[in-house]
Amino acid sequence: MYIPKNRIKTNLYTRGNEYQNKETKVPYIGHYWTMYNGTTFTGKNPNEKPQIELEVIQIATDNIWQAESTNEEFQQYVDTWDSEVVPGQMQNLDMITTYNFITETDIASVRYTPQQYYPTPTEEEYELGVFTRYFACKINEPSYLELNKKTYDKMRTNDPEIVWVIYKIFKIQWTLKGITSQPELEITNANSGQIRLIEERKGLKGFDEFLNSNYLEFYVEGINEVLMSNGDGLVLPDGTAYIGEYHIMADGTPMTGRSHNKGNNIVLEQIYD
Repeated sequence: MYIPKNRIKTNLYTRGNEYQNKETKVPYIGHYWTMYNGTTFTGKNPNEKPQIELEVIQIATDNIWQAESTNEEFQQYVDTWDSEVVPGQMQNLDMITTYNFITETDIASVRYTPQQYYPTPTEEEYELGVFTRYFACKINEPSYLELNKKTYDKMRTNDPEIVWVIYKIFKIQWTLKGITSQPELEITNANSGQIRLIEERKGLKGFDEFLNSNYLEFYVEGINEVLMSNGDGLVLPDGTAYIGEYHIMADGTPMTGRSHNKGNNIVLEQIYD
């Protein structure tokens, strides 16, 4: 996989309380590296093998939609009483029943808290050059979440299954590629402008900080462009240096040929120093 060096972070280390093996769910201790889209792998860099994908260790109530879809068990609290639940303190069940009766509250109903989502643009979105990102911000504090479209739509329609009343939701068009001779500058100007407008028009302070001022997030250098390899850095599966035209797919994979429709589309590997 071709990954520009400015799009990855290498030589990171975890002590076992952050990431786990995505397949076995065993906590991971050791070196790791991350891609621009948030995916994480074992090893100091992409050249170090074996390369095992990691995932963030989440608490039981995280990723509620995935838990539902895979029939995983999870604990959830019923939002039926307007008092704070104190650990170890029993609530007065008679008071709860009376409250539910007066307010006509359905005790079977639950409300989920929206979860952080990490998007990945599709091949079609890269060809288009833009994609939509969805966000929520707490009304009383500059606390942000990025959402998937499903959660955003639930909150936009005031779906009773999800906590929406304490959030302000919004979406933006995120630029992925430029058409000028300076694509990175063009993309930076476009995305920073979108962020500035959101902060000013909606009064959402701290949004730029939440995105780490990363205006080139999801930008893949050379995507949809005809590129030329001189044999320095890209190799064929057998380790032979590749010289010739190549293209880059939306996920960052370099392949031989001018485009995906032309050439034999052999996957190339990048050699890191």
